[in-house]
Amino acid sequence: MKKTEKNDLARKITRWDLFKVFIASFFMQAVWNFRSLISIGFSICFIPIIGKLCDSPQAKREFFQRHLKFFNAHPYFASFALGVSIRLEEMRVLGETENLEMIDRLKDLLISPLGAVGDRLFWATIKPAVLVLGALGIFVAPSIFAKVLMLIFCFFLYNIPHFYYRYEGIVEGYDHPLNIHEFIRQERFEHLRKFFVSILIVSLFVLVAVYSYYSLQLGWEYLFVFIMATIITIVFNRFSNNFYLVMLGVFFAFLLAALIIY
Repeated sequence: MKKTEKNDLARKITRWDLFKVFIASFFMQAVWNFRSLISIGFSICFIPIIGKLCDSPQAKREFFQRHLKFFNAHPYFASFALGVSIRLEEMRVLGETENLEMIDRLKDLLISPLGAVGDRLFWATIKPAVLVLGALGIFVAPSIFAKVLMLIFCFFLYNIPHFYYRYEGIVEGYDHPLNIHEFIRQERFEHLRKFFVSILIVSLFVLVAVYSYYSLQLGWEYLFVFIMATIITIVFNRFSNNFYLVMLGVFFAFLLAALIIY
């Protein structure tokens, strides 16, 4: 029997174990702090498999001491680092490697790409797109039931890629710990990003058109407020690329206009 086949048979971690780690990963940010960021939550995710990798209290203590060091990444894409860490720790237990520094080194190398790719895909694209689509759906939906259905649709639209990459990251990190860079390249997620960019553009255009139409029906002052809010949005956007800061500025602009008019 080949060596690789023996290693596969000797593996301690099963797919069910990885699924339990996936469930635990939803608490990744539960103990977020400014000193070590998500390292405590990251370490919590190992609880479902720690019994298979450590056979004594001392070994468990040393295990957690290794992973409680500074670590940060996008909370969904940190799953790739989870899978890598689990496999490397398992390799150490099986005697395939004794290099503890490799675990720390790989985790440190993953901080920047996992943060950059995850933030660009979810925080800068998917979340704003679903937010605008949801606002459009609530605005045009004819009944409460339709509005609720729209919110449910938006919930799944956001969380399908979220759940998928949160779980798939653990599996891919575990299966390919030393080649994980091939699975977290920007190009891999570009089609999904462009899909949500299209949703964002279309939803925003339709929302503007529909609101302009209703503003004209209600009176010129409503259209004036809308135009001013649009101008303020453009001004805010020139000074900040933060989507949420721009939306906050527009909200306060609408609030001020409402106080002046009424």
